[in-house]
Amino acid sequence: MVIQKKKDEDKAFQQHLKSSEGRNCNGQNSLGNCYRNRIGTIKDEKKAFRWLKKSAEGGNITGHHNLGSCYRNWIGATKDEEKVFQWYLKSAEEGNHMRQHNLGYCYHHGIGTTKNEEKAFQWYLKSAEGGNHMGKRNLGYCYHHGIGTVKDEKKAFQWYLKSAEGGNHMGQCNLGYCYHHGIGTTKDELKAFQWYLKSAEGGNSYGRKDLGYCYEHGIGTTKNEEKAFQWYLKSAEGGNSYGRNNLAYCYENGIGTTKDDEKAFKWYLKSAEGGNQMGQRNLGYCYHHGIGTKKDEKKAFQWYLKSAEGGNSDGQNNLAYCYENGIGTTKDDEKAFKWYLKSAEGGNNDGQNNLAYCYENGTGTTKDEKKAFQWYMKSAEGGISDGQNNLGYCHQYGIGTTKNEEKAFQWFMKSAEGGDSNGQYNLGDCYQQGIGTPKDEEKAFQWYVKSAESGNHFGQNDLGYWYQYGIRTIKDEKKAFQWYLKSAEGGNHDGQNSLGYCYQYGIGTIKDEEKAFLWYLKSAEGGNHMGQRNLGKCYHHEIGITKDEKKAFQWYLKSAKGGNSDGQNNLAYCYENGIGTTKDEEKAFQWYLKSAEGGNIDGQNNLGYCHQYGIGTTKNEEEAFQWFMKSAEGGDSNGQYNLGDCYHHGIGTTKDEKKAFRWYIKSAESGNSYGQNNLGYCYQYGIGTTKEEEKAFQWYLKSAEGGNITGQYNLGNCYQYGIGTIKDNEKAFQWFMKSAEGGDGDGQNNLGYFYHFGIGTIKDEEKAFQWFLKSAEGGDSDGQYNLSHCYRDGIGTTKNEEEALQWILKSAEGGNKFVQGPVEYCYRNEIGISKIKKNKNKLMQDTKKKDKICCICWKENGCSKICLKYNQNFSRCHDCGNLNIQKNVCPNCKLIEASYLSKWTSGNYEVDKIIHMSQLDENAKEWEIWRWIDYSKFENIEYLAEGGFGSVWKAEWTDIPEELFEFYNSNQVAFKKLKNSQQISSKFLKELIVNFHCRDRYVLPVLGITKDPKEKTYAIVMRYMKDGNLKNFLQQNKTLPWKERFWLFNSFIRGLKTIHSKGFIHGDLHPGNLMITEAHNNSKFIRLGDLGLGRPVNEVSSFGIYGVLPYIAPEVMNKNKYTQASDIYSVGIIMWVISTGKVPFEGESYDPELAVSIFNGYRPKIKKGTPKCYAELMEKCWHNNPSERPTAEMIFNISEKLLKLIYDETTENKLMFLNADQEIQKDSESLYETSYSETNLISQPLMQHSLAIHESLSKFDINKYIDKINLDD
Repeated sequence: MVIQKKKDEDKAFQQHLKSSEGRNCNGQNSLGNCYRNRIGTIKDEKKAFRWLKKSAEGGNITGHHNLGSCYRNWIGATKDEEKVFQWYLKSAEEGNHMRQHNLGYCYHHGIGTTKNEEKAFQWYLKSAEGGNHMGKRNLGYCYHHGIGTVKDEKKAFQWYLKSAEGGNHMGQCNLGYCYHHGIGTTKDELKAFQWYLKSAEGGNSYGRKDLGYCYEHGIGTTKNEEKAFQWYLKSAEGGNSYGRNNLAYCYENGIGTTKDDEKAFKWYLKSAEGGNQMGQRNLGYCYHHGIGTKKDEKKAFQWYLKSAEGGNSDGQNNLAYCYENGIGTTKDDEKAFKWYLKSAEGGNNDGQNNLAYCYENGTGTTKDEKKAFQWYMKSAEGGISDGQNNLGYCHQYGIGTTKNEEKAFQWFMKSAEGGDSNGQYNLGDCYQQGIGTPKDEEKAFQWYVKSAESGNHFGQNDLGYWYQYGIRTIKDEKKAFQWYLKSAEGGNHDGQNSLGYCYQYGIGTIKDEEKAFLWYLKSAEGGNHMGQRNLGKCYHHEIGITKDEKKAFQWYLKSAKGGNSDGQNNLAYCYENGIGTTKDEEKAFQWYLKSAEGGNIDGQNNLGYCHQYGIGTTKNEEEAFQWFMKSAEGGDSNGQYNLGDCYHHGIGTTKDEKKAFRWYIKSAESGNSYGQNNLGYCYQYGIGTTKEEEKAFQWYLKSAEGGNITGQYNLGNCYQYGIGTIKDNEKAFQWFMKSAEGGDGDGQNNLGYFYHFGIGTIKDEEKAFQWFLKSAEGGDSDGQYNLSHCYRDGIGTTKNEEEALQWILKSAEGGNKFVQGPVEYCYRNEIGISKIKKNKNKLMQDTKKKDKICCICWKENGCSKICLKYNQNFSRCHDCGNLNIQKNVCPNCKLIEASYLSKWTSGNYEVDKIIHMSQLDENAKEWEIWRWIDYSKFENIEYLAEGGFGSVWKAEWTDIPEELFEFYNSNQVAFKKLKNSQQISSKFLKELIVNFHCRDRYVLPVLGITKDPKEKTYAIVMRYMKDGNLKNFLQQNKTLPWKERFWLFNSFIRGLKTIHSKGFIHGDLHPGNLMITEAHNNSKFIRLGDLGLGRPVNEVSSFGIYGVLPYIAPEVMNKNKYTQASDIYSVGIIMWVISTGKVPFEGESYDPELAVSIFNGYRPKIKKGTPKCYAELMEKCWHNNPSERPTAEMIFNISEKLLKLIYDETTENKLMFLNADQEIQKDSESLYETSYSETNLISQPLMQHSLAIHESLSKFDINKYIDKINLDD
């Protein structure tokens, strides 16, 4: 058959050749076709062109058409569209229907002539009416698209039908398209498939392409991707650019064949080079994302541009995206908008969605939410799931339309069902929050799963959250971590933040703060405001990175400005506390306010705190209460705790302990350690509930284990006192230790207490001191009190009375109501208070007087430069700078000291020796140093009184040392001239020695010794006591409160304790020898004076009984033996005088009968209302049996306890002293009638009293009497 065919073609060629050479135009046309199509000869397009040209020029109509085709398709000639048009025109005008179709095509596409769709339509019509099937097809196309005529899909369908039935394969393809999409006829996919099949089988590449599409999507037939691929392949190999595009798509996505990106790229390239706009768009996509080729954004942009300029709406959409994001070109929002607009107007639903986004956000155009809504609507109605999702968003938030959550839900549903992962995510959110539909967490979870599995990074983040907290699924932190990881790696900044949180706290993975920091950093740099806040926390608290408060502040600031309420709360905290920025409480308040108004429950709580304490705003407890309420109702455990505190203490609301208790419960059950602590407190004391110490203990335990330092302190108290548990001091110590190390002032104080007394641990006073110090420095008033005690008594530290005073004052200022007594104690006893005022502008010198000697340099008539250098403080050594040279602190200055001391003498070696001893005593205070005083330095000498051993005089010491003058604020002195002291007697020396050894604040100080040159008598110089003695003071202050009486008694005992502790006996105690002194705070205290009868305890009096009768102990009147216990008897009587203000045994003669009565147990009557504790001590002191009397040390300790009772706020003690003061007021009138006789307080020999007692005792056995007294007691 093949051989025969060849013979026939050869024969035909020879015939056409002969005919052509004979100038037959038909033969020439046939010969040209032979050369053109290789019929009976070798293909030769140039010869084909020459013979066809001859045929056309010879008037052959077919030759006209064929010659036009040569010019059009570069067959043997240069392409020349104008000549194409001219030869087609000649052919068409001659009535050739095929040429009429081609001429219409030239007019249609402007080939060789001006484009003219009306003329194109007319020539297609002539061709069609002439029966040309291609003309029929193109005429249908004109009616289909309204080209050169009015659009008429029904006529289009009819002409496609005629063309198809006439066997035109392109017409068959177009007819299939009409049935496929219901154009001009009823949609019928079966018929569409049949006509596509005919077209394809007829070799039409478009038909093959459309048939492949039917197989790919199951249109009019069973879905068969392998057949789809095969038909696309045939179409592509047939040169169809659409087929090539679809074939590439199959390779790209593995449809009907193995996925092969490189082949996909190759076929997209062929399609694009073939002018297919969709192929160009897809080729751009390959370059954009590096599919089958190297990523090249510039080439991507160029192909998108070609596709877009070719009118492809997808290409236009992609080109706009490039301009919007600066991909392969300069970013240009206006151009992006323009191309989105073209794409949208071209019906591209993705372009419509993106155009809406531009209008919504004002990208490249003026913001217009209504237009945004309209374009989202078009996109959504066009079936774009992303557009449906965005349309739902508009309905949800009322963007460009009225807010309608039901419609939002419906569109999210359509989007989700269409497979859009964002729609699935938002639909899940609707079900979770109950937006536009009933709340349904199970469905929410299901849609979050779909969204996450579809690769939606928001959905992955939320799904992680649900797994983390076990919401509608089993809690699974590992799955949570995995989903967070996917979300984070997908670039989702929320997911990055969540992943950082997992690494920070070890949720579903190993804790790794450095990784936490890195993920927070990515989230923050991506603009996530919560990530910025958490990054700030990392810098703030040194989490995975070096602490940097300035960076912390900057990230909090970014987060806050971005509207994150947590960031606003943290930023406020920075301003409040000056963290990374200057402290600014007003700004702190403003940011707390923004955080609170943004619904942040922490911010609401902190805003309440600002209102409560007036931080950055005016204090307003009502506002504080309201914000605590909002925070609490929002579930914030701190807010619940503070709200409970408001109800507990009536802050900004009416006090309601039951409500307080309920809110503490909520806070505690939420795990708040502060709430747990306060709930324990409620159970411990029955506040708002029944008292239950076991529950109190349990809640304290939870609070303590949660790290709450107050809870740890309270738990320690429970163990210490056995509250709700078994008493256990060791556990108490351990919990106090934890509380203390955590910074709790109460815990530190109690820890110090435990170390002090060795409770639950080994006693360690130094540690006790250190913990009291920490507690005190932290502002704890109890710690400050105990620290003061340590400094006062030298516990764990060096004794320092000034520090003691300062800390007890701080304790009082801190509101410690129990330190009123100790503070007064310090002031009254001048503990830590120095009255020596340093004078920087004066020197102890007077250049006008030659008898002045500088106390610094010992030079007369002025000081040296060395003195001026050290003039800040008198008595500073000029050689070494040490203070108080008179104490001889500086060994190098002994020669100077000796030189100075040699400048005077009393004329008696023993007196000089005692004075020198006082001056060289290193421990002596300024007022304890004695001096030899020239009698001529006394002026205005005035006689005061006569005593048992001499006379007392008053004078002014004209050159009193400056330091003494400033200490006493006076130069008045008193001096006691001893009788018969022209020669220094052993008695005089004994009094000096006793005074020297008993130097103390509570013993009348000796300032020096002098000698009256006229009388030749020695005198002891003392401070003049302007307030007189106890007798005078009580006469002037008859209604003195008991508190003041106690203080007088306490100071009196202090002095006696000093005397007894030195091993001496006073021997002459009575109110006349108790001198009243004014303390620093204007309070009064007693100094013991007149130690004339003082002697060592091992000495027995050799000069009989001497003193004032009521104050002399019974045993002294009997056998003349005076002991320290005898002084204690006098104390008892003086106590009675202090309590009554009266004279003992008033109205009775101080005679032998009274002495016998006293010996036999007669005592003054105790006044009604005298505090019981005081009366009991008084009776012990005046006990007949000396061995039953307490010592001075014991009395002092008891008096210290009595002073504490005075300040005790408990009802019993307070009432006791109140009653005692009332009794004083009642008896005030009778007190005015009391008068002392001056002679009653002069010590006298009492030999006659002693004889009377001996006479009385001779009548009975004294031993039996004493035994009887003991039995009676």
